[in-house]
Amino acid sequence: MIKKIKKFLRKIVPEPIFNWYHYFLVFLAALYYGFPSKKLIVIGITGTKGKTTVAELLNAFLEACGKKTAMINSLRFKIDKRSWDNNLKMTMPGRFTIQKFLAESKRAGCYYVILEITSEGLKQFRHKFINFDVAVFLNLQPEHLESHNNSMDDYCAAKERLFAALKGPCKNIPIDHKIGKIDCYVKKKMVVNCDDDYKDRFLKYWAEEKIGFAIRKEACGNVDKFYKPSNFSLSPNGIEFELNNQKFSSPLKGLFNLYNLLAALATASSLDVPLGLIKEAMAKFNGVPGRFEEIDEGQKFKVIIDFAHTPDSLKAVYQTIREQFLTNKENKLVCVLSATGGGRDKWKRPVMGEVAAQYCDEIIITDEDPYDEDPKKIMLAIAEGVKKHNKNYQIIEDRRSAIFEALKLCKENDCLIITGKGAEQAMVVKDEKRIPWDDRRVTREEIKKLFNSQKNEKQI
Repeated sequence: MIKKIKKFLRKIVPEPIFNWYHYFLVFLAALYYGFPSKKLIVIGITGTKGKTTVAELLNAFLEACGKKTAMINSLRFKIDKRSWDNNLKMTMPGRFTIQKFLAESKRAGCYYVILEITSEGLKQFRHKFINFDVAVFLNLQPEHLESHNNSMDDYCAAKERLFAALKGPCKNIPIDHKIGKIDCYVKKKMVVNCDDDYKDRFLKYWAEEKIGFAIRKEACGNVDKFYKPSNFSLSPNGIEFELNNQKFSSPLKGLFNLYNLLAALATASSLDVPLGLIKEAMAKFNGVPGRFEEIDEGQKFKVIIDFAHTPDSLKAVYQTIREQFLTNKENKLVCVLSATGGGRDKWKRPVMGEVAAQYCDEIIITDEDPYDEDPKKIMLAIAEGVKKHNKNYQIIEDRRSAIFEALKLCKENDCLIITGKGAEQAMVVKDEKRIPWDDRRVTREEIKKLFNSQKNEKQI
């Protein structure tokens, strides 16, 4: 009901008034909790994709160095050893939630706080009165454009607000050590993906130290430090690369994860984590739930769950599977896909269908988070893109049934990829009713169901 009232008010109330409302709320929240970020080292990570993986990698690298951390990302909240699911369906939560979290992190002695930062959160000033010390830019691709006047320029401008926030006052942080508390001067830093077309929009902002990373570029503007692997290899077993005369390896898969690894490595290194410790932690980091996560219940084909919900993300995971897992042309790629929740990013639905048609041998279009929109309309819009390539497809609205039918299509050494929800724990339908859901759990259940049906067929 509250959200419906807000939607109605947005239609009749001028945007500047809403902006003042958001700004006033965040000031109240920071004031109430005593502006806790003044005594914390706050790292903000923004970009269209990869934020959660980079946040988790950075957390692992910092912990490997003995630093106590706190973190908010799309999957979870974490303060030191305590962790709980982020079930808000909101990567960057509201102002009071964030400020309370920062205050609790400070009380717990977690001086390193990692925050995923979204364009919508920045647009609503949720970053205000958070004194950021490190800003990380990963990439920029079309997403949530309806919230930004259907303009990539406006979308980028929203992301830039994080980097503008580095102008906040520098600080000395009290760090707990065995010898007591000492003051640690914190430099303002930015870490930027120099391979991204929008890099200069972020590098133009002030920072005491500018750090770049890249795979393609040989240099990057006026950065103080630049991280580029001298060579790298991608395989079904993971990623290997060389940097600063050291060899790094990771069980993560795909070129997109090499970018994530470099982003986290560059950020951790800027915070004085030795490369040797980063190397050890990287080798042990097995991935993020629901991000290119393999499901193994003894089946003779691969099953992968991924959060991919943009055309570029779909293309990246499909390419990785094609290049690294399906080396035999006889093996099929079976794809279950849907589109971002109802009412959002309608432009990308047929585009995602086109991407699937280019890479997948079998396509099943299903439901995801329709909210108040008719799920059939969403699925038909995806199908329009598939039709452009004259590719066969099925529409199965019930997501569980879609997964089961996709499993039935798989033969030995084929690969099934289920995208859109990753490790999310609910499906949101009409009137924002939440249905408990986990693609990974459901897929495991359906694999066992398939095994049982095949066993019964043999007995008959």
